[in-house]
Amino acid sequence: SFRESIRITMNGCTETDKPLISIVVPVYKAEQYLAQCVSSLIQQTYHHLEIILIDDGSPDRCGEICDSFRKKDSRVIVLHQENKGVSAARNQGIMVSQGQFIAFVDADDCIEPEYIMYLVGLTKQFQCDAAVIARSGYRMKIAEEKLTGEQALEQMLYQKAFDTAPWGKLFRKEIVMSNLFPEGMFYEDLAVICRMVAAAKHVAIGKRQLYHYRRTPDGTMQGGHVLRLLDEIKAADLMFQFVSREVPAVYRAANCRKFSACCQVFAKLPENGFEKEKRELWTYLKSSRHEILGDRRARVKNKIAAITLYFGENIFRTLWKMQQR
Repeated sequence: SFRESIRITMNGCTETDKPLISIVVPVYKAEQYLAQCVSSLIQQTYHHLEIILIDDGSPDRCGEICDSFRKKDSRVIVLHQENKGVSAARNQGIMVSQGQFIAFVDADDCIEPEYIMYLVGLTKQFQCDAAVIARSGYRMKIAEEKLTGEQALEQMLYQKAFDTAPWGKLFRKEIVMSNLFPEGMFYEDLAVICRMVAAAKHVAIGKRQLYHYRRTPDGTMQGGHVLRLLDEIKAADLMFQFVSREVPAVYRAANCRKFSACCQVFAKLPENGFEKEKRELWTYLKSSRHEILGDRRARVKNKIAAITLYFGENIFRTLWKMQQR
């Protein structure tokens, strides 16, 4: 089996033959979950790691918790900095990393013991620059396979087995160094992960769901602050511009991902205020619905949204929110 072949391959190496993997963890207001997260990193069956914790000026006890793990395990590296945001924290971790590959984990999430072993095994099995695994909760069957960067990008933008989040992925360091996270904005992953995937010559796709994503009220994806929401549009535009310019073959997939982001933001914007932004979004959504309905690979959720646009703003907003539950 694939799993057995990876075990034999990895166990046949000495520890120094295995590539060093850098796990970059931005830490901010995650006191409740941080110990569980870092414990899951330390307990990886793949031992040749450096675990880089970036305390992004967290006002709680996160800094102390990070330091306590550094004393327990020499593989843990802790950086303390003034609060600059998740992108700046990730970038700082990237800059000090020594690994041949880099993985990203959020401080309120945790991973199964075989997570890194499985990702590294995928890169070895398929001789790839990157590996991604199915997102948590994905129910459709997928095959373990080797795709080109362009093919993987298309799958990601269609939001099938995996999405644009940094987690659930392992990249060769050179790819990450050439595509740092844009600082000073939310939803930064949408703007940059597509570049990393496109930069990989080949990407290994894994089916095992070994990353546990936690939905928290303070998380970027869950926060409803209007400025955060508007950043999602900026990030979607950056993604769309990049694909249109550099990887035009997957234009339709990028258009579908941008449509999804705009649906999300329009449905979450407050009913009062931000009229200019709402008008612009509504105009864009209506002008794009024909393309979405005509794209056989667009996800069902987007097609339903495209149809409900014909029934007006209130019905659209209500039905989109119902689909999110």
